[in-house]
Amino acid sequence: MIQNLQKLGNLTPDFNLGWANTFTYKGFSLYFLIDGRFGGDVMSLTQAELDQYGVSKATGDARNRGYVELEGRRFTDVQSFYTTVGGRSGITEHYMYNATNIRLRELSLGYSLPKKWFENTPVIKGIDLSLVGRNLFFFMNNAPYDPEGAISMGNSLQGVDVFGMPSTRSFGFNVKVNF
Repeated sequence: MIQNLQKLGNLTPDFNLGWANTFTYKGFSLYFLIDGRFGGDVMSLTQAELDQYGVSKATGDARNRGYVELEGRRFTDVQSFYTTVGGRSGITEHYMYNATNIRLRELSLGYSLPKKWFENTPVIKGIDLSLVGRNLFFFMNNAPYDPEGAISMGNSLQGVDVFGMPSTRSFGFNVKVNF
């Protein structure tokens, strides 16, 4: 039997924007890539489940305060409120978030060894060394998780977080040898 389903949002951003630049000075280089996704909607069923069981920060804060405020109304029975809206069968629109985020996608600090070091070597013309970090941090993120994380590539679960893994941050070291 098909339930009466209602569209809650659209994952597709209004636009994406990025800015990359490289600064160089006396053999050193600094490269960065900042990118952003603006618009789109995502849902956190993780947050809904945590709220239903009363183990999220939001439910703890509400219990300490003695009420939940939603659209100008105060609900003093905090447990009943989160039991009603939380979980997978709750009111999922309460867990919809704007997917807008801006992040430092990549940062690299490099150094080119002086060319004079390789004047007497017949094969090597230069060596560049660099430290690279990717997915370092968000300048802004409206969702309680990384909106780019996906638990499925199918149409039904894009933009939905269900206890997904956190986004990965990576650090690396590059050696580029010029022949």
